[in-house]
Amino acid sequence: MTPDATLETFVDRIVEEKGLTGLDPEVVGQMKKDLLDRVESRINAMLLANMPEDKLEEFERVLDAGNDEATRAFCADAIPDLDQRIADELLSFRATYLNP
Repeated sequence: MTPDATLETFVDRIVEEKGLTGLDPEVVGQMKKDLLDRVESRINAMLLANMPEDKLEEFERVLDAGNDEATRAFCADAIPDLDQRIADELLSFRATYLNP
């Protein structure tokens, strides 16, 4: 499963948990797209906040190259406990969304 598919599955689950699946399919689709954008933004902000300052310039070059696998590998190398930090961000997002 790709990271993007994993995030889509995550968004699908929280929409189900929120009990919004009975709405018009077009509305649910737009909600899922908006949530996916928001969760991606939060993960990106977390990446930037945890990227060592001496790696920011190189990170920008990796991002500009547009290679998702290289970007993931760079982040995993540069940010200790990256998987745990992403999981924490997802749990925080879920809690915020489900318990306003």
